[in-house]
Amino acid sequence: MLTKRPRDPGDARLASGTAPETPPEAGRRGDWVARGAVVLAVALFGALALYHVRLPGVAAGEAAAVLPAMQLLQGAPLSPGLGVAVHLLGRAVPVMLADGGVASTYAVVPLVWLLGVDVLAVRLGPILAGMLAVLLTYHAGRRIYDRWVGVGAALLLAVFPAYLFWTRVGLAASTHLVPLALGIALAYLAWRGQGVPGGTRWLFLAGLLVGLALATRLLFVWALLALPAAYLILLVADWLSEDRHAAYSARDTVELALDRLHRDLPLRGPREALAPLAGLLLGAVPVLAYAVVSRGSGRALREHLFPPDRGDGAAGWESVQAAAEGSRALLRGSSLGFTGGVADNPLYPWVLGLSALGLLILVHRVPPLRRCRRSTVFLLGFAVVTAALSGVTGPSLAPTHLLLVLPIPQLTVAGFAAFGARWLAPRLRARLRPALTTAAVVALLVAPLIARDLWLDVRYHRALARTGGRGDFSSAIYDLAAYLDAHGVTRPYALDPGLPWRVMLLTEGRVAPVAITDAPSAPGADDAALREALTAPDPVFLVRGEDGRAALRLTPLEQVVAASGRTLRLEQAFTQRDGTPVYFLFRVRP
Repeated sequence: MLTKRPRDPGDARLASGTAPETPPEAGRRGDWVARGAVVLAVALFGALALYHVRLPGVAAGEAAAVLPAMQLLQGAPLSPGLGVAVHLLGRAVPVMLADGGVASTYAVVPLVWLLGVDVLAVRLGPILAGMLAVLLTYHAGRRIYDRWVGVGAALLLAVFPAYLFWTRVGLAASTHLVPLALGIALAYLAWRGQGVPGGTRWLFLAGLLVGLALATRLLFVWALLALPAAYLILLVADWLSEDRHAAYSARDTVELALDRLHRDLPLRGPREALAPLAGLLLGAVPVLAYAVVSRGSGRALREHLFPPDRGDGAAGWESVQAAAEGSRALLRGSSLGFTGGVADNPLYPWVLGLSALGLLILVHRVPPLRRCRRSTVFLLGFAVVTAALSGVTGPSLAPTHLLLVLPIPQLTVAGFAAFGARWLAPRLRARLRPALTTAAVVALLVAPLIARDLWLDVRYHRALARTGGRGDFSSAIYDLAAYLDAHGVTRPYALDPGLPWRVMLLTEGRVAPVAITDAPSAPGADDAALREALTAPDPVFLVRGEDGRAALRLTPLEQVVAASGRTLRLEQAFTQRDGTPVYFLFRVRP
């Protein structure tokens, strides 16, 4: 039979969510310094994200999320291909969009109503959510470790290039899931730290945020799948940390695991058990409505969790390679080619690896830090499992899907810096003061990462100013939309699946291009659709170029036009800021 040992101080860390005792010398001055640093981090992120907010150009994913909000305010029907809507009070109310979510659409409705259909309205919501994520990172670090870990992690996240620049186009990525995930963690910690009945409101809030995250992006299911896997890793670590684990029978091991689970989820009755479920159902109303109306929730989950373009990255060694490459790209900030620049921070993977190893050693070997052991193991386990799952989605989704692990890397680096300095200080007291020891550790670990990331941020902003963005993010879309609107071209034909949504958004629906494509994943012209388009008077065709040329997508159109006895004439080319043509406008002439 299992003999329970005295409770490990580390058991209370994940459960209580309380910060370590503040040293007496810290006092109020330390509180003000910490708060000032957090305000600086939030303001710095906001300033870097709002700078040149119109760059890059509005992407298809952004337009697909905001266009339904515009149509909802206009009372117009949902555009075909954007998603599924239900009709309430004579209006089409979207319940699922093409990107596997709809909550971000409703979140942007007040901004569109207040600011109009403008790029600032499109991007202000994700940027505000990013600022909130920086603030919540501080609170998560303070609750799990201590306030200085929270401060360091907030500063690191505020300048992290991948999060900063993907947040600028956040409705085209998954950055808005980060504050939701942090809110879920903090709600759980608040419930566990309360220790008295009446904590159902925190459980309800956690469930509500889970539902909202699913309604924002179905890809959040990956995070829910990673949670039990990370907890299993934590239970194995708990078992290995027991002094007598080798002598435990299988029954003892199961009892130990159940005892740990009861400590981590001490539900006090049916109300606490039902509260998160009620919150989940409320937050996930759009997902449930979609499942009822279209009976397609299973198909949607399959398409978003296992996209058809994942290729060989879906299994085996290729999956591991995709996860590793996506992780490196995220940490180094090299997944931002859409800005038109190439830069990276080679320090980040090495510093993070050193910090993860060092932090694990500290929380296992240093008695005062053992209270952080379980939190650290769980967070790192969650990050590893999420990275592994990202390989299943394929290389095309790995970098943005990995945003779900933020701010775990920043918490790890900040935690190792703060705890490493605390461990070194008494050992170097004869040579260095504790304050100097802390400053030296921070200078060696945190400061170089912040400085290098700031340098990357400046480089990418300069690239955006030079090019305006590349590919799907090119700012040439603004010139194209303005030209079509000014010349009264209301129904052009687009040989690009995402082009109609962007043009409709930027012209507030006055121009509604018709997409002529085989499939969104492989844009090309459909011959039958082209022949039908040629029956229209004075048809106009929009083609997105590849490497500055339209020829790669133009051949089917030229063949059909030539067969009709007419010719295709280039009327206008729209270039990005460095002069590279991106969009071409053609008219058909006798």
